[in-house]
Amino acid sequence: MTEIRLSCLTPDAAAAVVDEHADYFGAGPSNTLRQDGADVVIDYFDKRWPLDIAEWAAEQGHASDSSAASVIARL
Repeated sequence: MTEIRLSCLTPDAAAAVVDEHADYFGAGPSNTLRQDGADVVIDYFDKRWPLDIAEWAAEQGHASDSSAASVIARL
């Protein structure tokens, strides 16, 4: 698996992202996420997993557009 970090605006925002996606379709042994302070650490096999999380977090105001774009650019 590969790991990538999404910087959220606050630790509470990171917790909201993790809570929303913990049981989300696509999660499983190959695609996981956890909170590390204000960051969401995304372990993935399928590149759609961090893409979906980053887009959703920005749309919901949990992460800035530039943080989401940074994740997407690194995929």
